[in-house]
Amino acid sequence: MRSLVWTAPSRMEMEERPRPAVRPGWVLLEVEDSGICGSEIGAFLGHNELRRPPLVMGHEFSGRVVELGSEVAKEWEGELVTVNPLLSCGECRQCRLGMRQLCYSRKIVGIDMPGSYAEFVAVPASSLYRVKDAVAGALVEPLACGVRAAALSGTKVGDSVMVIGAGTIGLMTARVLKAMGAESVTVTDTNPARLKWASAWGAGAILNPKTDDISTFVKKSTAGEGLSAVVDAVGSVETRSQAVASIRRGGRAVFVGLHDGSATLPGNEIVRFEKQVIGSFSYSDDDFKRAVDMANGGFLDTSGGWLDIRDLDTGQASFLEQTTPSAPFSKILLTSRR
Repeated sequence: MRSLVWTAPSRMEMEERPRPAVRPGWVLLEVEDSGICGSEIGAFLGHNELRRPPLVMGHEFSGRVVELGSEVAKEWEGELVTVNPLLSCGECRQCRLGMRQLCYSRKIVGIDMPGSYAEFVAVPASSLYRVKDAVAGALVEPLACGVRAAALSGTKVGDSVMVIGAGTIGLMTARVLKAMGAESVTVTDTNPARLKWASAWGAGAILNPKTDDISTFVKKSTAGEGLSAVVDAVGSVETRSQAVASIRRGGRAVFVGLHDGSATLPGNEIVRFEKQVIGSFSYSDDDFKRAVDMANGGFLDTSGGWLDIRDLDTGQASFLEQTTPSAPFSKILLTSRR
């Protein structure tokens, strides 16, 4: 089968690999669409400690069930599905609480095992969710990340919030925050093309830190108090500092981006003003199920120009494009369909 393999920093290569064997309780999917995630771009550049080449990445995807392992119900045969790529032990405290993303022995499709940048991928049947549309199905995983980040922000009706980064998860988070009742949603990004899509997705204000003074805007728009919450979907030293600086006393900064491994934060300011800083990793089972329902209900606009669908063969060029500051698309989906 055709597979897009990350072989070295900044290098993707097409290879022929055997079709995965299907173990008991698992299924084989023929991949429909598979998204390029920001964490995979970081890995492509050699900046992600979780992934090691050679590796078939890909964890945001939809596919058609074409083979059943033993112990899998026949009803799954032929179904169009998306997949929760988190695999867990199912027995630890976190798993029993439905927080499998915090499992002490978690594994992830596309990181700890071959992922969806291929014609076929093997996954547990317990991770399957039926979807109505292949493109929307491939966007469920980043939508689930947005659902979780928005929930952890504690946003209430009438709040003023900000999202840093207009990549896919940033856009998803902004849309969910608006749906939660936020009165004002501001989105910042250094890429004008992505800011355009943020406006289309419901952002009331868009700012480019290269040309706009974020701190001045926050002070003026909140009468000097600061925002109720900021979600940082970038994860750089600068954006994490901006997130904390922009929230009001008692406000909440949610870190979901993973660009830099560490950051320096104003500890005394956090203490004295009871500012809350919280990490958001992936999603709980409930977050993922909610994202599936939202996608199946038409929450996502898959017809706009914010995403592009390309053949798997374009993987090297597509990854390189997404590393540039002027990348025109917030999301690229790769497909092996001919």
